[in-house]
Amino acid sequence: MSKSALPLLIGIGTRIRKSPYYDSNLKYGVTGFTVYNKMYLPTGFSGPEKEYQSLINDVTFGDFAAERQIEINGPDALDFVRFIQPRNLDKCDIGSCKYIILTDMNGGIINDACLLRLDENKFWISPGDGDVILWLQGIAINSGMDITIHEPDVSPLQISGPKSGKLIQKLFDGKHDELGYYKAEQTSLDGIPMVIARTGWSGELSYELYLQDRKLGNDLFEKVYKAAQEFNGRVIAPNTIRTIEGGLLSYGSDFGREHNPYTIGFDRLVNVDQEIDFIGKEALKKIKADGPSEKLVGLELEGEPIIKAPENFWPVLYDGEKIGRLSRAFYSPRLTRNIGLAILKVDFCKEGTEVLVDSPYGDLISKVVKLPWFKADKETYLD
Repeated sequence: MSKSALPLLIGIGTRIRKSPYYDSNLKYGVTGFTVYNKMYLPTGFSGPEKEYQSLINDVTFGDFAAERQIEINGPDALDFVRFIQPRNLDKCDIGSCKYIILTDMNGGIINDACLLRLDENKFWISPGDGDVILWLQGIAINSGMDITIHEPDVSPLQISGPKSGKLIQKLFDGKHDELGYYKAEQTSLDGIPMVIARTGWSGELSYELYLQDRKLGNDLFEKVYKAAQEFNGRVIAPNTIRTIEGGLLSYGSDFGREHNPYTIGFDRLVNVDQEIDFIGKEALKKIKADGPSEKLVGLELEGEPIIKAPENFWPVLYDGEKIGRLSRAFYSPRLTRNIGLAILKVDFCKEGTEVLVDSPYGDLISKVVKLPWFKADKETYLD
């Protein structure tokens, strides 16, 4: 057996946290885990293409508890949230969710996150993988603001796919049929406390059930599993194919702290003309004026179908010179071609530019394309 063919195992122990849905993952056939925010996160059940087909045609659900929440409370909570990120939050009512980025003093990205405003002085921040809570607690120490920051007992279970609205309708007897896109409400299901939100990392219509009692995780999972059978439901892990198609980015993979919002096309999440101050404001003003030196783009790659995501960044070349790197790639069944995400020097980002990707499968002729291939689906498809 070659070295590359050896089975890769992850050790399960007490050092890494298990989610409230861990036993349910085992029951329903999880095939692997990764570590995300110091918690085991499923990487697969029935395989990426089967899970993808269920995601785009029916309804899927799974353990997203590794999206650890950070709760910010206190009279100065809104001021603090406005200070740590560059988006204008003048219109952020109770029950609103906002996609935000957290920037450092140089305009580098600490992480991206979903922000939920649950009360006048209560916010949840749901970031990608990283020690965001330590960053925020460090800022808070000398901020002079009257706030507290902690990790609450909150564990998201994500429901996605065109039939997810019907599944939510069935679970909650129509109570949340009118829940708007990127809106959240406190609720419960058969006595299980949670916040329900029209958010999610899938590219399809999505809801997240933010469980608020970890002891009831497997009970909630079982209720969703049984109700989903009517809609051909399937347990899945985060799906690489669909997130690439949707241009949904992964912190630490597609971008990191060495990048700024303008590099990855997040211009809309930055308002440097606000009167208020925020971390990285002056640096982001300069980057906006000068323009970024790199940009994130989509690539369509020739060659045999890529059915295993890259384990390392793949160099992207032009006339033999390295001009960037590809972070994720996979074969898209709907597009019948390989697609990927890459950050390239800005001079090579024009649509149609041909580049070469240095991959384990050889040099792949590739073409720069506009993101996303498929926009996020926001329709609930209720009768």
